[in-house]
Amino acid sequence: MGRQYEGIPLASALLFAGIFATLHHIFWSPVALVLVAAMLWMETELEVGFERLELRRRLGPLKLKFKSWKLEDKEGVVLGEFKGATKYTPHSFILTARICKGHGLAFEGVEMFEFASQKKGGEVLNALRAQHVPTS
Repeated sequence: MGRQYEGIPLASALLFAGIFATLHHIFWSPVALVLVAAMLWMETELEVGFERLELRRRLGPLKLKFKSWKLEDKEGVVLGEFKGATKYTPHSFILTARICKGHGLAFEGVEMFEFASQKKGGEVLNALRAQHVPTS
């Protein structure tokens, strides 16, 4: 499922559990509603800095660090179209990077982020290109 929709199944399950927990005690229904709202309002942001690429989750003013990669470890970054990615969108654009594992010559492919539009993904590729990261 696409990253931009990853909170929906968990939020649905939590709401369903809260409804059934209400049979035990009425306290659980408002707790479930607050947690579901928090999950759905959580935003993901991607920041390209001089040394790192950071993927963070944000809930209002509260910022949580999610993942971070050094730019110097990247062999190359690609933005590829993936059709039929989710049942919510007909296609998406996935930012994938080849990242050096350890000190050897071994690399692994990492799906870093999924964009709903090619324009937004292109902006990130341009920012990475400006930091001299090989892109295509």
